[in-house]
Amino acid sequence: MKPTSAGDQPVSPGAETVTASGVGRELRRLRKAAGETQAQTAQIVGVTRANLTQWETGKYLPSTHNARQLDDHFRAANSLFSLVEAARSPQDHTPAAVDVHIVDTSRSLMQVFHTVGKSLVERLIIDGEGRPLGWRHNLQKNTGPKALSTAYGITTMLVVGEPYIDLHLLAEDLYGLQKEHGWQGRSGSRRPETTAAVVDALFRTSTMSADEGLAVLKESLDLYSKTRPYLLSAVLHTAVRLRPDAPLTDELVDDLLATRLDFGGTHLWPEKNEAGLAGPEASVVHTARSVVALRDFLRSRDDRNDVRDAADEATQWLTDPSHSDDGVAEDLERPRPDGDGTTRIIIRHFTPAWVVQALAAAPLLPLPRLNRALGTLWERYDADKGLWAWGNGDLPIWQTLDAVTALRVAALTVATPPLSPPGTTHER
Repeated sequence: MKPTSAGDQPVSPGAETVTASGVGRELRRLRKAAGETQAQTAQIVGVTRANLTQWETGKYLPSTHNARQLDDHFRAANSLFSLVEAARSPQDHTPAAVDVHIVDTSRSLMQVFHTVGKSLVERLIIDGEGRPLGWRHNLQKNTGPKALSTAYGITTMLVVGEPYIDLHLLAEDLYGLQKEHGWQGRSGSRRPETTAAVVDALFRTSTMSADEGLAVLKESLDLYSKTRPYLLSAVLHTAVRLRPDAPLTDELVDDLLATRLDFGGTHLWPEKNEAGLAGPEASVVHTARSVVALRDFLRSRDDRNDVRDAADEATQWLTDPSHSDDGVAEDLERPRPDGDGTTRIIIRHFTPAWVVQALAAAPLLPLPRLNRALGTLWERYDADKGLWAWGNGDLPIWQTLDAVTALRVAALTVATPPLSPPGTTHER
């Protein structure tokens, strides 16, 4: 019989002295017993492989949050978590002492939100008399303010709760920019997603009534919109906020459900649903955005079992750890209102922010998958600027809005997700 080494034996949290090295040995034992590589465990739990290596070698201890996630992943029945806490506080590692050292993620998240608010104020465009004009789309470029980016800025300030500026003054000016056919996007054409974002900001600031907002939303839609889950989910999100029982809201729900395709018996959302598509694929971000919009609807309405079934089916698919949360781009080529050609614009999606929102609203919270999406979300956070940055260094204002919205949803849903930037957890 092969002798059993000390490394194969579980390390007990009740041992007289528990060290970081002991935690590392137990973590490594659990991982090997599960038949996983370091890379596999790190991906599932939502941390880097370097972090896991440091824990297994006893160089550092996992945070309280990470210890809970590892314990949950390995089904360790709280033994791994207790072991980490015992090593963290060797003078008293009785079970009653476990609750003393918990990560104060809320304080760190509040600090991040505070920094976001300050950073946006610093980048607010003002005229010669000090009157605020709005924000530009890319916060580090020298361009003028746009209706869409200003709407994003107003909503972001509302999400982070930083009353640094008079948002009502900005909203009133934004309301005055309304054109005959609605607000124009960056391309200069009428776009329903632009209209939805502006109406959402104006309604939140009590600058526009629900009835007026619904009328404007309805006018912005066309046949092309019915082929694009992104456009439908964006408009539905705002319509639900305005009036979930409005006829337009039900129409949008039906249209969004109709854009699903059957992928091996599972109905999911692709980037588009047009006639003659060649080999369409299920899209993580379009499925997540659609689920978020439908969950918003379900919070106010319980009379649509078909909507709940669709959201549950898609959420189950999103929990698959093999799905990538990388950002993706979408090509919107819309026909011009005058019929003279098309207008083309590239839309970028911050996938992890929408996956976080979709999973946080799931009936059964898939914590490891949620944490991986949160990890990807934090990878794009620029702590020096206090904002989220795209891979090429751009600072699109919409990305910060998506990020703080997702973090706020996660904070209201779960007690201890990784809501702080890496390396900024605090213990009390």
